[in-house]
Amino acid sequence: MAQQKFYLLKHNKDFLRLFTSYSISMFGRWLDMVAVIILFGYVWNSSPLVIAFIPIAYALPHALFSQFAGVLVDRFNKVKLMIFSDISVSILSVFLLFVSSPTFGLILLLLRSTFTVVHFPSQQSLIKVIVEDKFIVKAITLNGMINEATKLIGPILGGALASFFSPKICILINAMAYFISAIIVWKLREKVLQEKSEPANQEKQLAGIWSNFKEGWKSVFTSRVLVISISYSIIGYLAIQMTDVQLTVLLREFSKDKPELLGWVMASSGLGALVSMIMVNYTLKTINYRFVLGVSYLCIGSGFGGMGYLSVGTTSLVPILLGLIIGLGVGFYSIGINYILQKETTITNISRVSGIYNSLTNTIILIAPIIGGILIEVWNVHTIFKVTGLLLLVCSSIFLMVFKERENKLKSTRKHRIG
Repeated sequence: MAQQKFYLLKHNKDFLRLFTSYSISMFGRWLDMVAVIILFGYVWNSSPLVIAFIPIAYALPHALFSQFAGVLVDRFNKVKLMIFSDISVSILSVFLLFVSSPTFGLILLLLRSTFTVVHFPSQQSLIKVIVEDKFIVKAITLNGMINEATKLIGPILGGALASFFSPKICILINAMAYFISAIIVWKLREKVLQEKSEPANQEKQLAGIWSNFKEGWKSVFTSRVLVISISYSIIGYLAIQMTDVQLTVLLREFSKDKPELLGWVMASSGLGALVSMIMVNYTLKTINYRFVLGVSYLCIGSGFGGMGYLSVGTTSLVPILLGLIIGLGVGFYSIGINYILQKETTITNISRVSGIYNSLTNTIILIAPIIGGILIEVWNVHTIFKVTGLLLLVCSSIFLMVFKERENKLKSTRKHRIG
């Protein structure tokens, strides 16, 4: 067991390099996100409408271009694409330092986000190439843990640096982080074996790209596990995203004199996700799809449903505890879906399938908050949280039953073959 724990760090230098690059870029990214909000909201005094376009600038390119990015990653050298992406983000972040207009700021954010669309499919594909199957769980959980850790530390440190100095110092650090990230993965550019990936023939015509695009969707629809898992994820993700952004409204009604409570709930959620990932990293060699994804929505549904029953006079520990439970579910979900993407794809199609998943989830990020806002205007925030919790619990129950049936059929088939 001890050898497994240290295998990736001591022996797999390629993964260590990829992991270090990812860690540095994620740290810079979370510093940058806080800085951007402060820059638009406090330095430029932007209108609420302009500020509302910030998450759109981050998510829209991923919703539109992730599927195409997956095709590119499968056809060309994924490491070189990541290096080009990181350097482009670094340069555009430097440009952002000299912008004084919210309009041009949004344009740069949109461009910068466009260059990051290759990251998720590239990373998924590289993990499949450089990590042995028996260590996939540890690779996924390590990446998830660093993401949650930087999500906790980045906003706190970013807020402090922006307050004492300027939000632009955080943007500069992000530019440096992405440049360093590109340097770190530079040595991997020749180590992606071409025979393990789809031939990178740059002379193929547009028809070839369209064929690759269709093959990506075919890979999804011909895999029962992928169809069920991605559909399950999209339905749940819609419920989560349309409710999550309204947490401020709920806590404002629950405790008007404690605005800091939102930060505590968000921190407890991040801690919960980190805890669940650590648990999986140190206890599981393989992941049971039914258990991990089923339990994820069970936790998230219980947490959101519980939030709907908060009332004035309830101790603040309750929403903090509910945030922790939600975070546990988020951690299990993140591990589960990434593991499925790794195990239910091949080296030749993982980038395209990952791109499809990334495109769908970012589309949800764009439309879910609007749906949630409309529903809360029609009913009320407590009802929406209760309904969301119930929906996630129902989805969890259905998913557990569907995969239980699949497992039983597989066991029956194995017994029949042995007989």
